[in-house]
Amino acid sequence: MRTVDLQRKWDMTLGEVEARREKESGFFTVQRGLWVPRRDGRLLHEHTHEARKHHNLIVNEGLDHVLDVELNALAALTDWRLTGWTNSGQTPATSDDYAATTVTEVTTTNVAESIREAFNANPASSQSLDNVAGPVAQYTADEAFNFEGAMLMSGSTTFGETTNDAVHILFCMSVLTPVVALVTLATIDITYTIASSDV
Repeated sequence: MRTVDLQRKWDMTLGEVEARREKESGFFTVQRGLWVPRRDGRLLHEHTHEARKHHNLIVNEGLDHVLDVELNALAALTDWRLTGWTNSGQTPATSDDYAATTVTEVTTTNVAESIREAFNANPASSQSLDNVAGPVAQYTADEAFNFEGAMLMSGSTTFGETTNDAVHILFCMSVLTPVVALVTLATIDITYTIASSDV
């Protein structure tokens, strides 16, 4: 009887260990604003809407990259970029990667910026890392369009670039609900926060 109880306790302990795993989770925060012309000819930037939080999907390519860097001696990437997409009704999938996503990235037709904006990460604290202290990634609309999702990726500053190699990584994606409708000279500020826990 005692042998059975010990085996049952051992099996339960193994189950608890297997259930505990490191969990990565994150969210994008976006805030809309507008460049307002002044009488002196200058433009004044104003935030016109409260910031909204949108939880993300960390894709398989992003998770594999974290594991390789932390436990398999892969060199860490240092140039991460925040960007977005425009097409309607697309849902990110865990199988999305840098070379093949289900979404259409913004272009220089949509925004005034000529490159993907940098993710300027602050040092990790309390198992969390973000770019809230700035400078945040900001895009200015060159036309009216819907900014429908946000992404964090590395490897290139060029919109729409899809090289398939070890330094071009799609880390995560998020659908913005509701979408952010931009008019000409409207802005969108993007921050990203990621937390890691042992659960």
